[in-house]
Amino acid sequence: MKTTFRFEKKLFAKCFETGRRMPRLLSSLYDNYIKPYFSSGLERPDRSHKNKILEAGRLIRNTLLPVAVRAGAARDIGILSYTGGYEHAAQAADNYMASMMELLKTPGLMDQHVIQLLEGLSAICYLHIANQNKAQALGLPDTLLEFVAPTSKLSFTSQRWSCYLLNILCCHNIPIICHLKDSEALQSNLEKLASLDWEKWPLNYAQELIRALGFRQSSMKDALHEEDELKGHTSTKSGHMLVNMHINYRY
Repeated sequence: MKTTFRFEKKLFAKCFETGRRMPRLLSSLYDNYIKPYFSSGLERPDRSHKNKILEAGRLIRNTLLPVAVRAGAARDIGILSYTGGYEHAAQAADNYMASMMELLKTPGLMDQHVIQLLEGLSAICYLHIANQNKAQALGLPDTLLEFVAPTSKLSFTSQRWSCYLLNILCCHNIPIICHLKDSEALQSNLEKLASLDWEKWPLNYAQELIRALGFRQSSMKDALHEEDELKGHTSTKSGHMLVNMHINYRY
């Protein structure tokens, strides 16, 4: 009788232990043999800044895609870089700035695509010295000098964005300032652009660049700056504000 009781007790204990381990066994079975067949439909996609930048980066690097798609991706990379912070901006510049520059230099690029690329580069370089230096190494300041020249076929909107991006590149960056000051025609080109309509922009960025580069201002340019101040527009303590890319680029 005692032997039978001990046997039943051991059997019960063994069944209890097996039952306790059963959920873990079933979970392991699901993870290893069932979940892989359905994971794509069950898991939420990664919507982190890092992954969004990677997705946009794949688009801009794909030369088989239409220019409109690639230029839009460049603008998205810029917005994600700015909103994601310093590290995301560095990641975007390291991986995709060269592709953005290559696309920007494409002959015959439509004006709206030029603007999208300038928007993206502005956001990537905003208050980011390392990215500004990378942009200089890729020849961005010289490209922008061509864009603001009278011989440029770009619209005034693209030239305004070029002036704005030049301001960003100059922020706290003495080497780029010195490089731009070596351009003999830049001051006269900026003065012509400064005299045009900047009404819908926070600042007259051609005039701001004249001041940032230390060019001697005429009385007309002083009057333009006073007009900006009367509108309540001033530079931020750390440099020029980031233009609202959803509105101003249209003007």
